[in-house]
Amino acid sequence: MIDHQKQIVHRTAYAGDECHLPETPIKDRSEANHEQDLLVFLRQKGYRKCASCFFGSTFEEEYELHIPSRTV
Repeated sequence: MIDHQKQIVHRTAYAGDECHLPETPIKDRSEANHEQDLLVFLRQKGYRKCASCFFGSTFEEEYELHIPSRTV
């Protein structure tokens, strides 16, 4: 979930009260479901990853949304 008001990227499945996402009006939020879309916000537009839901014991701080390769 992209919070355009605060310029923060959230991991929707892990977002909670500490993210304060419900305080942002729905009109100021959008979703990014593809790596390229997310990287535009993070690298080109200066958005940052939410410290409350994007990182944690499950995720590494250098998480870059790598898509696993498929083998046949």
